[in-house]
Amino acid sequence: MEVIVNSNKLKKQINSLQGVLSKKGTIPVLSSIKIVAGDAGDLVMTATDLDVSLVSSEEVDILQTGSICLSGRKLGQIIGALPNEPVHLKLNYKSEKVEFLAGSFKGKLAGIDTDQFPEIVRVQGESLKVSASAFYEGLRRTRFAVTGSGNRFTINGILLLIESGELKMVSTDGARLCLYKVVVASKDMPDMSLLIPIKAASELMKILSGELKTDKKAEISIKKGSQLEFEIGSKLMLAREVTGNFPDWQKVVPDNFESFVEINSGEFLDALVRVAVLADNQNRPVELEFFSDKVRLSAESSEVGMSSEEVGCRFWFLEEKDQKGNIENLKVSFNAKYLVDFFSLHGVKSKDFRAIWKFSENNSQVLLTFEGEEKIFSYILVPLK
Repeated sequence: MEVIVNSNKLKKQINSLQGVLSKKGTIPVLSSIKIVAGDAGDLVMTATDLDVSLVSSEEVDILQTGSICLSGRKLGQIIGALPNEPVHLKLNYKSEKVEFLAGSFKGKLAGIDTDQFPEIVRVQGESLKVSASAFYEGLRRTRFAVTGSGNRFTINGILLLIESGELKMVSTDGARLCLYKVVVASKDMPDMSLLIPIKAASELMKILSGELKTDKKAEISIKKGSQLEFEIGSKLMLAREVTGNFPDWQKVVPDNFESFVEINSGEFLDALVRVAVLADNQNRPVELEFFSDKVRLSAESSEVGMSSEEVGCRFWFLEEKDQKGNIENLKVSFNAKYLVDFFSLHGVKSKDFRAIWKFSENNSQVLLTFEGEEKIFSYILVPLK
């Protein structure tokens, strides 16, 4: 094997595989990247931990075909430190070492035969194509609410539904639920339902983010068989689907509300972050007291101290709560982190958005969304007792 490739292109290709490499070390070859220089002129690299596999292809100058497995960590460190010059890679088959030449740098890295690397088998059958930007946005708005607990395996992933041309993504950790939905195709598109594991979702976000920087109209191809398959651009991911039945999330989404709040997202987020510093470490509770024209945020810790701040808002009930027509105040507490996750979704543009709060009967749940996004995104949260 002998190839010449631009160092920046090589860095991007190798970096895209780092998150897939196995960290357990029980099977040494799973910490390696399989490299194949083929007849078609593509340098194909593969990484897998047996649950998630990622294949990345790049066009390079191939002087001689061949293949080898190299340590993913060492390969990333070497290539990441190289100057922005063409990189010459040459495999010595007798010693199973790859020689690196870039500028005045010379190095050799020992490898292992590709026969030891697991075979990556593609999913057979037809695929569904949807907008990569819509898919990425769905992952971005649901990934953060996936539980990391191994005790409830069926919610350790993101539910993806395609029904009558509408894409839905749902995630929950038992205390909150995210729902994203958008029309992505005609109604005659076949339906699909699958559970994306958390690691695959995280890696897909990285891939999609990079692809959308160069092609805003990119599409992602999805297949479901014995595994899940996602293909976008020159990258192919296969993932073992989360098994089991996802909770009946539709029963969780409230449709009757008795009180409402409108507030500037950025102003509320800034105040929330400041007040939450002094919240008790357990559950990070922040109390919110809503008045007709403001909300008072407060937190208290017996060991640290207390804090409070007020932010302007509009608060109203669907119906007046007493015979005199006076508007009652509403007092409720939430885990500060859960609120920060929602109000941080628009990042530095938060001040350009107004958040809508919709409280269900007896304040048992609140549905949060953003003005103008009511039809595409809902965040359902359970208050602290």
